[in-house]
Amino acid sequence: MKNTDELVAEIKRSSEIRSFLAENDEYIKNMTLTRYFEILLEEKNIARKDAINNSQLNYTYGYQILNGTRKATKDKLIQLCFGLKATPEEANRILVLADAGGLYGKNRRDCVIIFALEKGLGVNEANDLLYELNERVLEL
Repeated sequence: MKNTDELVAEIKRSSEIRSFLAENDEYIKNMTLTRYFEILLEEKNIARKDAINNSQLNYTYGYQILNGTRKATKDKLIQLCFGLKATPEEANRILVLADAGGLYGKNRRDCVIIFALEKGLGVNEANDLLYELNERVLEL
């Protein structure tokens, strides 16, 4: 199984994209946000209701985000990342799949969020840290 970094390195070395795609078809998937949520819930053995409760999202709104019937803002997705106990890498994948940008290591607020995700903090603890550091909190 090739990881993302290995695939990107191969893309950079490739002289022709068609042959790269043919050789790596089994590793390249058109992942959807909804499917990625399902994978994370299963891998982490977290029930949907627990992920939503831990994210401090309204249950109906959170469920709609998870099943793909409602588009969410970046901050709501970040809240859901805390509810899913996502790593910073998983959070970035969620944000990219949702076309919501990503967490950027040169942005002070994003640095605090990355730190909070890495340390396994909850959404309320992350908000406390954002507030203490004079950064915009996640609106719960």
